[in-house]
Amino acid sequence: MGASVRVMATVQSVLGPIDTADLGPTLVHEHLSISYPGDQLDPKNTWDRKANIEAGVERMARLAGHGVRTIVDPCPIDLARDPELMAEVAQQSGMQVVCATGFYHEDIGIPYYWRVRSAEEVAELYLHEIEHGIGETGIRPGCIKIASFDPPGEHDRKVIAGAAMAAAESGRTVISHCENSVGGDVQQEILATHGVDLGRCLIGHQDPATDPQQLVKLAERGTFVGVDRVGYDVLAPDDRRVELVMAMVDAGKTDRLCLSQDHMCCLRSPRLPYHLPEGMDSVQSLGMLNDRLHERRDFIFTGLWPALEAAGLDRGTFDSILTDNPRRLFGG
Repeated sequence: MGASVRVMATVQSVLGPIDTADLGPTLVHEHLSISYPGDQLDPKNTWDRKANIEAGVERMARLAGHGVRTIVDPCPIDLARDPELMAEVAQQSGMQVVCATGFYHEDIGIPYYWRVRSAEEVAELYLHEIEHGIGETGIRPGCIKIASFDPPGEHDRKVIAGAAMAAAESGRTVISHCENSVGGDVQQEILATHGVDLGRCLIGHQDPATDPQQLVKLAERGTFVGVDRVGYDVLAPDDRRVELVMAMVDAGKTDRLCLSQDHMCCLRSPRLPYHLPEGMDSVQSLGMLNDRLHERRDFIFTGLWPALEAAGLDRGTFDSILTDNPRRLFGG
């Protein structure tokens, strides 16, 4: 009898398929470029594509210096997703980059035309991109983005249902945005109702949760849970993330936890596109906000890891969260 051969699962990156075994340390929610609807109409818009690519390559080198081999950029369709820019950064930096199909939440995204489409029509769009590529680029998304506002609205629920249909048919991993860490249970229920393997889903942006059991309960149903805005102390204090991570460890759910930073290499908006959280009144410009965040763009390694070590986490477990968990999330 011949030796059995294990067939490896693959992930579609912007440069082609890669084995999940080759993902290496992975940050599951990062952004190379983001643009908010309408900002391109602002006469002050001076976005420079070349400079954006250069900034992306520089940041990828910075992350690679910490051992990162892959990033997932789940930029939604309606925030000016740019798969060709992602591919250029991947080619120049050597970083493996996975992009997504999927709309943002209804407070900011979901263009009017798609608000009046059915869930089945949304699924048809996502599956077309998965099978044929995004537009004329030929670049195929490796995951599906879902998002919901606080609380999840009617359009959010319909679009998530469409995403669930596409995920169930294609087998693509689902990565979510939960505004204010609210709505993860709603997302789970919609995904499960449509037959999605919850073990291939990440319920994200749980950093602001005040009760660690919220994360534990999500993990108990089978999804991965994301503490994935590391470094954004304006959204949640750093010590809260330590508390959330250690609660997952203590509950025996370390294997359902993913970490990332949700940082943007480039925000194309020439002016602040959102209201700042309370306590940031001193930040008067986009440049000031970018300066504030710049030194935290590898904070997962320079800030969170030392704090977790001080709380009792060993390095092997930290490395496993960054390597083994994303691999299993993508089916490896």
